[in-house]
Amino acid sequence: MSSLVNVVTLCSVGVKMQIPLGRYVVRVKWTVVGIMVFAGWACIQLGLWQWHKAEQKQAITQAVTQSNHALSPQWKDLANHESLQALHLQTVTFSGHYLPAYSFLLDNQVHQGQAGFHVITPFLIDDRHLIWVNRGWVAGFAEHNKTPQIDTPTQTLQLTGLFWVPKKTAFRLDQPADRWQAVQSVVDFNYLKTYVPYRFPAAIVKLDPQQAHGYVRAWDVPVGQVEKHLSYAYQWFGFALASLLIGLYQMIEKRAV
Repeated sequence: MSSLVNVVTLCSVGVKMQIPLGRYVVRVKWTVVGIMVFAGWACIQLGLWQWHKAEQKQAITQAVTQSNHALSPQWKDLANHESLQALHLQTVTFSGHYLPAYSFLLDNQVHQGQAGFHVITPFLIDDRHLIWVNRGWVAGFAEHNKTPQIDTPTQTLQLTGLFWVPKKTAFRLDQPADRWQAVQSVVDFNYLKTYVPYRFPAAIVKLDPQQAHGYVRAWDVPVGQVEKHLSYAYQWFGFALASLLIGLYQMIEKRAV
């Protein structure tokens, strides 16, 4: 921004400058320079923003695929906000058992063009605390009010998956029902706290694809999303270069013979 301030200062005092280029000369027009610098700076900032978005998506993909070092969080880690955020995208493992009575189907989930549900089941980790587990996708039926049969084990298990802390509060178009719903449109943790008599964090474990008792699990971020952000970044960097070239073109003149 200091360079932009300098340009504005030079413009205000009416400084004139010429740069010879062989048969041509660059007659510096400070208004053009100011616009060129501002446009280039803005385009570079937008390009860097898209580049960082691509890095974030790539980090998610790597977190899903690199599951060699699983963490074993305790409840104090799940109750603390800072610790909870630190667990985001980490591979975690818990020992306990599923609570099928509070399992539900997350509606409007699409896999390879087919509509279906995500199976969300609570996993009890001690007498008072649980963690919600996304066990994967199941296909729906042509009759939307018909739901698939879900089998849930009740024995003690060692569970491994990707710890996921939603960054935004789920927005629901419908009003929460005054009873427990076997099919829900969003994961509404406030609604869940009303009907589930255990303590739990506002987080979900996405069950590892190698784990049993799950369904279709494709948690990786599609490569196209990473490429999309990179493509946008390259476009903005290209606009920055174009701003420079257009500005120079506006100031280049052929020398008088």
